[in-house]
Amino acid sequence: MTRIPYCTSMSERARQLSEERGNLNVYRALAHAGEVFTGWMLAGREALTSPVVPARLRELVILRIGYLMNAPYETAQHTTVAAHAGVSARERAALSSPAPPTGAGFDETERSVLELSTEPLITKTVAAERVNAARERLGDAALIEDLLVISRWSGLALMLNALDDDLDTDARFTVPR
Repeated sequence: MTRIPYCTSMSERARQLSEERGNLNVYRALAHAGEVFTGWMLAGREALTSPVVPARLRELVILRIGYLMNAPYETAQHTTVAAHAGVSARERAALSSPAPPTGAGFDETERSVLELSTEPLITKTVAAERVNAARERLGDAALIEDLLVISRWSGLALMLNALDDDLDTDARFTVPR
């Protein structure tokens, strides 16, 4: 049961952005932040639609974070999106292991990014060799975008865990176009 009531009076822009992504409970809770929420949603849209990081890689990172942060709302909302982005059931299962995912068909770039996603959530830091390995595979722009995705969705997991929002029974997350 959510720990705060859902917002019932959003600005028109906040309502549009929320509806664009499925009008989920999480957005109805976060909408209490008004313009900060609107800016947060716009930044999220950019992360979700950027051509720099492929959707599959982004969804691998988001699911990995959801599992590591014990955020069932996040993993439930992104499981279908990940499947549409080409993440198999076997790969999704591998992401739920506490150990860095290996096998399961991940390529070198995916393994590098998954290690980059795992380390800060476990150790609260990232070794230089981990950053350098991901940078070699991705380049600077995609490395930074991946770090922004890690930051955004781990922060969202913290909010979801704090608020304990109800998992939507009839709505699923949709990626903006």
